[in-house]
Amino acid sequence: MEPTRFVLDSGRLPNDHEDARLIRWYEARGGDVRDLHYLSLGETWQAVAPGLTAALTRALPAHAHGYTLSPYGMPVLRDVLRDYITRTHHLPRPEAAQYDVAVSQSGTRAAMSDFGRLLLEGADGRGTPPAAIVPSPGWDYAGVLAPLGYRILAYGLRPDRSWQPDVAEIGALLARAGSGCLLVLNPQHNPTGAEWEADTVEAIVRTATTHRAAMLLDDAYYALHAPGTSPTNALRVLVTATRETSVPWLATRTLGKQFHCNGWGIGALTAGPAVLAGLARVTQQRSYGCALPLQAAMANWLRTADEAEAFVDRLRHTYADARSRVTRRLHDDLGFPQYAVHPGSCTSYLRFRVPTRFIRSGSEAHYRRLCLAAGVLPGAGSMTNPVSVPGGQDDGDEAYVRLFLGQPGPLLDSALDRLARAGLGW
Repeated sequence: MEPTRFVLDSGRLPNDHEDARLIRWYEARGGDVRDLHYLSLGETWQAVAPGLTAALTRALPAHAHGYTLSPYGMPVLRDVLRDYITRTHHLPRPEAAQYDVAVSQSGTRAAMSDFGRLLLEGADGRGTPPAAIVPSPGWDYAGVLAPLGYRILAYGLRPDRSWQPDVAEIGALLARAGSGCLLVLNPQHNPTGAEWEADTVEAIVRTATTHRAAMLLDDAYYALHAPGTSPTNALRVLVTATRETSVPWLATRTLGKQFHCNGWGIGALTAGPAVLAGLARVTQQRSYGCALPLQAAMANWLRTADEAEAFVDRLRHTYADARSRVTRRLHDDLGFPQYAVHPGSCTSYLRFRVPTRFIRSGSEAHYRRLCLAAGVLPGAGSMTNPVSVPGGQDDGDEAYVRLFLGQPGPLLDSALDRLARAGLGW
C-alpha cells in the first residue's frame, strides 16, 4: 500500500514497532511495500471523513493557533463533546449526574497513562504494587500500565463463552488484587469483535464498586456496532452505578476510529469532576493543550450532527458487509471450519484461528511471517503480552490473527486470494 510507505520511514533511527520491523523484513527479502496488503493496524491513511477534512480547510479562528488557558481542551469542543456524549450515550445532563466531559488532546493512550498515574498518587508506595486487571485477549493496556508500576492480572475471554467475560472470575481477581486496583473494561471488544452483554457489564461494575476498584472504560468502538442495533452502553452503567460512591472511574472515547482520523489524537474523557481535575493536573506536568486547530475543526464537524452520524452509519454498514464477505471466503475458499472463525459484530476487526500446522510455541508469529511472504500482513490475535499477563495467552494449541475490515472490498478479496494461493488456509 502506497500510504504505508509514507508513514514508515524512520531514517537511521531505530523503530521498535512490531509491524514496522516485519515490513522491513519483507522489504529486505525483495517485497515492495506498495504492493503489500496491510491488514494489521486499524488504519487506511486515506478514508478520513470528507466533511472533517473540509472543516479543516475552512478558516479557523485566530485563537486556535495559540495556547488555551483551559486544561480541559478547547472550550468550544468541550461543550460540543459534552452534548455529543450525553446524547449518544443517553445520559442525564452532567450537572444532574455528577460527571463531566473533557477533551482528550494527545491520544487515548496518553489519557489512560495519566489516569494510571493519578490513581498511583493515592498509593503509599509500600508493599505490593497495585494491580491492573485487563481483558485477554485484548488491547495493549499492559503496555500503558505496567511501566507505571502496576501488576498486570488478566481475565480471560474464551470461545466457549462466546468471548464474554466471566463475572465470577473478575470478582476473584478483584479480591486477590486488594486495594488500589484498576479494572479495565472494553465492551465493544478489540480484537474479538464481541459485544459484551449488558447484564454482564452491569454485574461487573457492581462487583467492582463493591470492591471499591477504580474503573477504566475503553469505549473506542462504541459507535461501531452492528447496523440497526443498540450497543452495550457501559458508560451509562458507570454513571448510574457510581452516583452514590466515591469510586474513581474514567471513560475514554476516541473519535479516531469512527471518523478515520487516528492521527488527530482527539477524543472524549468522561468522569467525575474531581477525576477530570486530577487528570488535568497530571497532564499539565508533561504538556499544555495541543492540536487546537484540529480541535476547532472537530467542533465544527460535530455540529453538523446529521452529516457526522451519516458517515458513521455508512461505516457500520461497510464493516458489516466486509465481516460477512471475509467470513464467507474464509469458510468457502480457505477451508476454515465454523469454530475457527469468530466474525464478531462490532469494532473494525475479524479474528480467526491459525491453522494448527503453522503454530510455533503457541504463537501466531510464524503464520504472520508466512502471510507476509505472500504479500499480506494480518495483525496479532491479541496485543496483550503473555509474558507480562499471566494466563493471558490462548491455549498452547491455539493461536489467532486478526484482519482489519476497513480496507476496500477488492483489496480484502485480493488478500484472501493470496493466502489461498500460498496454501495458508485450514
